[in-house]
Amino acid sequence: MNVELFESALETDGHEVVTERDGVAGEQRASEEFDVVLLDIQLPKKDGLQVCRSLRARGLRVPIVALSASVLPEEVERTKAAGFDAFLSKPISPRELRDAVRRLAEPRTAA
Repeated sequence: MNVELFESALETDGHEVVTERDGVAGEQRASEEFDVVLLDIQLPKKDGLQVCRSLRARGLRVPIVALSASVLPEEVERTKAAGFDAFLSKPISPRELRDAVRRLAEPRTAA
């Protein structure tokens, strides 16, 4: 149900959304060009932490957002260590999701 809610919230805001239902497929798809990647931590076949680490090891620099129901400090720290750019805790409101995607999808300027 969360996937459909997230798709609807983002599509309503004008974003094109591509969805995969497991970590292995998501990792393969994330190699394509995207503005932002949203990764649930609890994915079947390969969890979001493993996927993020693998994408970062392959040089993917696109912003990656962790989605998790666990807000324990050690869980949040694991996402940072894995290379995630942001952490959103479930339940995630459509507004919170849209705001995070807008913020992270903005073109980054060179420092």
